[in-house]
Amino acid sequence: MSKKTVHRPKSEIRERERTEKESLRLRNLLKNVTDSMPSLLMVVDNEGRVTQWNHQAEREAGRSAAQALGLPLAEAAPELASQVENVRLAIATRLPRETLKVPVRRNAQTRFKDITVYPLLEADEVEGAVIRVDDVTERVRIEEMMVQTEKMLSVGGLAAGMAHEINNPLGGILQAVQNMERRLSPGMPANDRAAEAVGTTVQTVRAYLAERNILRMIEGIRDSGVRAARIVQNMLNFSRKSESQMAPQDLNSLLDDTVELASSDYDLKKQYDFRKIRIIREYQADLPPTPCTRTEVEQVILNLLKNSAQAMALSPVPGRAPAITLRTGVRDQHAFIEVRDNGPGMDEATRKRVFEPFFTTKDPGIGTGLGLSVSYFIITNNHGGEFSVESTPGMGTVFTILLPLH
Repeated sequence: MSKKTVHRPKSEIRERERTEKESLRLRNLLKNVTDSMPSLLMVVDNEGRVTQWNHQAEREAGRSAAQALGLPLAEAAPELASQVENVRLAIATRLPRETLKVPVRRNAQTRFKDITVYPLLEADEVEGAVIRVDDVTERVRIEEMMVQTEKMLSVGGLAAGMAHEINNPLGGILQAVQNMERRLSPGMPANDRAAEAVGTTVQTVRAYLAERNILRMIEGIRDSGVRAARIVQNMLNFSRKSESQMAPQDLNSLLDDTVELASSDYDLKKQYDFRKIRIIREYQADLPPTPCTRTEVEQVILNLLKNSAQAMALSPVPGRAPAITLRTGVRDQHAFIEVRDNGPGMDEATRKRVFEPFFTTKDPGIGTGLGLSVSYFIITNNHGGEFSVESTPGMGTVFTILLPLH
């Protein structure tokens, strides 16, 4: 028995074709919309299998939509395996589930994601869930930087308070040592009379003190006190809030003061002892005064000195004594400062990222990754200058600062 051919009216065929084209257009439009979004978007059914997969999901998961469709979520995107339970709860409760600042480790970097799971409703039925993932790494880093800045301001105020408190007893020590030396000096009538009153002479007393090395001890107390007073003054200058208006500064003197501050840094002395590093000064003698905020440039140089000291201590180069060369001069209407070390250097990938906020090659707890990024901001934004770095593995590193002279 032959089958009968069903003839449909041409109008019905045209309507069906029009409907199919419209459906295809809407699907393409929806795909273009989801692919254009910076968020990672995917849809899973009630069984947790992928049914939609946008372009951002392809990029981040390294898996095309054709490869991802039909796979369980944990298999299609292993980084989202922790969200399987949230998907189940969103479908069961018909309520969105949100997880903020989820750390995701990829390519030796940690990124932070906000992940939201929405139940996919069709009429009164739940047809699965939509998963949206937003990269909020920069926002997290800015928030952390703000917190860190507040901490730094607090520490700066604490350092200033401590410096003032130290200054008081230090002043008493220096004054007492000065009086001791004056009362042991020969040729002063008051000293001679006091010595005669007890049956001796100032020279005899001095001879005994010299024999017992007491005079040398007094000199040591005086020198240490003067050095401590200088360190306290540097701390006060360093922690003092920057002036809104820059003033001409002697960069050679500024570098010397910062080296002295670095040599007294407790953490450096405890772990690396900055004083064991040879400092080579190649200053331009007739360097013109350079407009800058002294405390801010000191902060930048101190960061560079500490980074160099730590790099050379953590990765010493065999047969090479650690050294830092400081150079100043004039170049293209700019004063320049070079801080060059002979340490392990950096590879190209590291060199390109040294000024990024929170990027650090140090172990956790040693570095925050803020020092160079803050330094870069100070030089380029606050001073309108330039800040660059050159480095080769095994050949050391040189940071160059350019500050406008006018």
